[in-house]
Amino acid sequence: MQYIKNILLGIAFLWLGGQVAQGQFYSRTIANLPNFDMAKYNFGFYLGANQMMFTINPNTGFQYPRYYDKQISDIAADSASVYRVVGKPSPGFSVGLVGLVRWGNYFELRFVPGLEFGERSIDYTILTYIGDREQFITTNKSVVSTYINAPFHLRYKAVRIHNIRPYIYTGPAFKWDLSSQRKKHDNPNDLRLKMSRGDMAIDVGVGFDFYTNWFKFGVQMEMSYGLSDILIKQDNIYAQSIESIHAKVFQIIFTFE
Repeated sequence: MQYIKNILLGIAFLWLGGQVAQGQFYSRTIANLPNFDMAKYNFGFYLGANQMMFTINPNTGFQYPRYYDKQISDIAADSASVYRVVGKPSPGFSVGLVGLVRWGNYFELRFVPGLEFGERSIDYTILTYIGDREQFITTNKSVVSTYINAPFHLRYKAVRIHNIRPYIYTGPAFKWDLSSQRKKHDNPNDLRLKMSRGDMAIDVGVGFDFYTNWFKFGVQMEMSYGLSDILIKQDNIYAQSIESIHAKVFQIIFTFE
């Protein structure tokens, strides 16, 4: 799958960065920005590439119910049943600010508010019935999202080795989807999946900080797991076949401090 390729690409990028830092270790005798991590507070910004995904939990026996009339108003059929439901991730990007409070030599609290832009979709394989004729069709339902993201992370930093310092982190994130269709006007002939605006997630990540002559540059990989069922229940073939949907976001993030 595409997001697995992105993960492998991120791992390769981090390994390459480690090799560069290791080369710096052997080729230089003076560390860059030696007192950078002594500051109580620090600020910066970040840019990232993300891949938004859905964790879909179909209803038990979702293949058996038949749907009629307004429940399938965008399908040219007398009735229809759902045969398969598959989520598809799509690439996006993120941008935001970094603010942190140093907590001893190895810990720091970070507030990294930002915006996440992306899109997710769900492919439905549907069995349609027109008179005595049966036919399979595939329909795609897209969900565009623009999240206001407000994460609070606790980061543990390992010992700095010359101009590189690895770290891990975790913490809650509060999200608000500006593109949610929850409050949009209902058109009975335009069946759409609607998602809740608000969500809460748990972030986990790993990365490396690289100290240059002028600033600290960080590269990290992060997974964000949504805790809430964000699906708005509706009386149509698409929503009724799904019990719950949870958001999930993978990101490769570049920080500048």
